[in-house]
Amino acid sequence: MPRAFAVIRVWGVNLVLAAMWLWFAKAHLVFWASTGDPRGIGAMAMETLVAVLFLTRRSSVGTSREPLAWAATVVGAFGPMLMRPVSSGGGTAALLLQLAGAAFVCVSLAFLGRSFGLVAANRGVVEQGPYRLVRHPVYLGYVVVQLAYVAENPSIRNAVIVLCATVGQLVRIKCEEEVLVNDPAYEAYKHRVRFRLIPYVY
Repeated sequence: MPRAFAVIRVWGVNLVLAAMWLWFAKAHLVFWASTGDPRGIGAMAMETLVAVLFLTRRSSVGTSREPLAWAATVVGAFGPMLMRPVSSGGGTAALLLQLAGAAFVCVSLAFLGRSFGLVAANRGVVEQGPYRLVRHPVYLGYVVVQLAYVAENPSIRNAVIVLCATVGQLVRIKCEEEVLVNDPAYEAYKHRVRFRLIPYVY
């Protein structure tokens, strides 16, 4: 029975993620079709890759059971899918920054591969590519994409969502490192790569 419950829980989470992604993508595709303006295309690409990697993720070792870790994951990972395009704002700079951030996320996730997950867990230590720069490059890319998205689609709703998501990402970093610090390989990695999110800042 516990195994059956675990399978149901995994499929339930997968279905929720798929539904959130479809809702997010539909809003932007409808906006694109009606206006000819592909706002949020970088965010759409990023969220699509995140969804695919999540659905093909490997099983983890030592997944956190802390309610805070799960709450931060919901806010940080699912929250941005509530953002919506608006007619005002935009500009080439916001679009280019969003696309650059999305490209950085895609590269980081490509190096992470099947070690990707949402809730804090030990899925193996990755040290190549952007992981030589900061310990959590995916989250750095998320922040860049989401800030650029707000610049492209300025609204109180989008700004509040990004603020909450960013706080969620900071909590996720803390929770992940509390799990990974028990791995000697990660402890050694921390000494080689000092900064969590922003080089020379944090």
